[in-house]
Amino acid sequence: MDELPDCKPYVAEDGNLVIPKQCADEYRWWDGGKKLTQILVELKVSKSVWQRYTGAPYPEELQKENYPLL
Repeated sequence: MDELPDCKPYVAEDGNLVIPKQCADEYRWWDGGKKLTQILVELKVSKSVWQRYTGAPYPEELQKENYPLL
C-alpha cells in the first residue's frame, strides 16, 4: 500500500490510537519507527490516553499544555 504524505496517526473519540496503514514508516513503532511515546507526545494526548498505552510517566510538557490550570 502506498504511503500518503499527509497521513498522520490520531486518537479516536473512544481514546484508541489509530495509525492508518498509509502512514509513513516513521509511525510504525512496532517496525523500527518512532517510539510510541514520541508519537503520543506529537499527538498531545491526554493523561488517560497516555496511561492506556505506556507505563512511562506523563510528560511535563503535555501536563502544562493539556492541564494549564493544575
